[in-house]
Amino acid sequence: MSSLPPRQRVPDRYYRHPQTAAILEALEDESDLSAGQVDDLLDQFFVETATWSLYLWEEKYGITVDESKPLADRRAAVRDKMTAAGNTTAEMVRQLAMAMTGYEARVVVNSADYSFSLEFLGESNTLADIDVSQVQNMVEQIKPAHLRFIISGLTWADVESVLLTWQWFEDNPTTWEQFESKFCVHAKE
Repeated sequence: MSSLPPRQRVPDRYYRHPQTAAILEALEDESDLSAGQVDDLLDQFFVETATWSLYLWEEKYGITVDESKPLADRRAAVRDKMTAAGNTTAEMVRQLAMAMTGYEARVVVNSADYSFSLEFLGESNTLADIDVSQVQNMVEQIKPAHLRFIISGLTWADVESVLLTWQWFEDNPTTWEQFESKFCVHAKE
C-alpha cells in the first residue's frame, strides 16, 4: 500500500472534471473514516488503549462494570486481574509488591504452616508508607487458596530502630491500632 495521500495517488486529470472530483473526494473522506475506524478497532484489542470495549475486558475478568470510574482506574483493575492469571511464585509476589510500593520486598515461605509472609525492606531505618489494603488485595487475588498470607508487622524493636520515643507518643496521642494503620504494615490473619 502506498504511503502517499490519496490525492497524490490519483492522476490530476481525474480531478479536472467536477463529477469525477466529487466522487474521488467522497471516496477519500470515506477512506479516511474507515481507516480511523480500523485504528479504533485495533485499540480495543489492548487494555491500555481500549475505550468503548473496556466493559468486555472487565466482564472477562469478573470485574463489576462501573462506567462512572475513570478509564485509567478501570484499566488498572483489568491489568491487576490479568497479572493474577497463571502460576503464582514467590518471585512473582515479590516483583508485584515492589512494583506497587516502590520498596524492596522479600517473600518468606513457611511450609510447616502453609503460609508465606511479605517483608518490606528499605535502605534506611524509616517507617514504610504502604497502602496495605492494596497489597493484601493484590496478593489475595494471585495466591493459592490453601496458603495463608501475612505482611510482616511492626514490632517495638522496629519503633525503636527509627528513634521514636515515648515522648513522641505523648506528643501524638494515639492507640497502637491507629499508629499501625498510619505508619506501618500489619499482619493479616
